[in-house]
Amino acid sequence: MPANINSMMYVGQKPWHGLGTKLEKVATSEEAIIAAGLDWKVTKEPLFLKNGTMIESSYATVREDNHNVLGVVGRVYEPLQNKGAFQFFDAVVGIKEAMYHTAGALGNGECVWILAKLPGVVRVVGDDVTIELAIEGIRKS
Repeated sequence: MPANINSMMYVGQKPWHGLGTKLEKVATSEEAIIAAGLDWKVTKEPLFLKNGTMIESSYATVREDNHNVLGVVGRVYEPLQNKGAFQFFDAVVGIKEAMYHTAGALGNGECVWILAKLPGVVRVVGDDVTIELAIEGIRKS
């Protein structure tokens, strides 16, 4: 698994590692999530000792599709699903002010990302201008 890529999508030039699904057009976050193989949910499951005793204060975050454990969390933690984590930027993409550029998962899915590119010149502050600006959303379990 070069670059620790689990799954991903991209628009434009193929990444250096050669992995991922190429999209030919701008996509919504939902389309990008499906193309990137991120259309799975995370659940919170109880943890048990070998003797069957439940550990009351800790839970495992688990991928529903393959049952891989992504991490260990406390009682009040609630998983943020990939779809909910990334759809915040759809309004900007929808009016063609940005496009989703890459999205994917690292490792077993414990770290997922989506990257949107804003076209043209963006004035950050005063004379501080950037030609392209990338907005990245990352969710870690």
